[in-house]
Amino acid sequence: MKTTIKVVLIVVSIMALSACNKPLNQGSSDNPSSQSDESNTSKTGQKLAVKTFSSSEGFSCEVHILSSKKGNILIDPGFYDNELAEYVESIGGLDAILITHGHWDNIHALDSIVKANPDAEVFMHELDVPFLRDPHLNCSDINGFSLLVDTKPKTLTEGFYTISGYNIEVLHTPGHTKGSSSFYLPEENILFSGDTFMIPFVGSANHPTGSETDRKTTINQFKERDFRGDMKIYPGHRGNTTYNEMMQTNIDLQ
Repeated sequence: MKTTIKVVLIVVSIMALSACNKPLNQGSSDNPSSQSDESNTSKTGQKLAVKTFSSSEGFSCEVHILSSKKGNILIDPGFYDNELAEYVESIGGLDAILITHGHWDNIHALDSIVKANPDAEVFMHELDVPFLRDPHLNCSDINGFSLLVDTKPKTLTEGFYTISGYNIEVLHTPGHTKGSSSFYLPEENILFSGDTFMIPFVGSANHPTGSETDRKTTINQFKERDFRGDMKIYPGHRGNTTYNEMMQTNIDLQ
């Protein structure tokens, strides 16, 4: 039994480390070039859609776009290929961009997206803003290049915000990075969880500013929350899920 547990922990650790460390010339085997289209009706009765795009640019990254009559929000601008740009244009452009944390695969295309959508407001937790101009913090240096982002976002802390017509609770979920955040939209019953809460595990603390102590606190606080079982969860990697499903599959949330 002890041997089996050790093997499981080793496998999970390797998977966690790989989430942010895929170089530009290494494709994702998790869900390459795929898209999913999710539609729902919010408590306010408004039709909404969340469309997920998986990177076709040689690294693992998933970009989510939330759209409804309220507005259009892009979460984690890791890439911006022609297909994604055409979709954004088809829904009338972006009103806002939310960034869950500062790793390079979540911010790589921020400048390009802002250039194409100059009216979009950009939001990011204040503790991860330094990652935009620091290749060591954003982990681009260990992938063989130096990412420097020029865009200056508006800063967030934990709390409640209204962004592009959506009521959003910013959950500060440190551990993966010190400013890692998840975005909870109670009216839409949606959580954008970045690299913190993913289907198989909670994102590793083995990165600059990562903290295993913070990670464990984040896990415990999440387990104490009373989310609806059918809440849709959109992570930064490894596919989308629901709250009930994640609580059954995520090894760190057991």
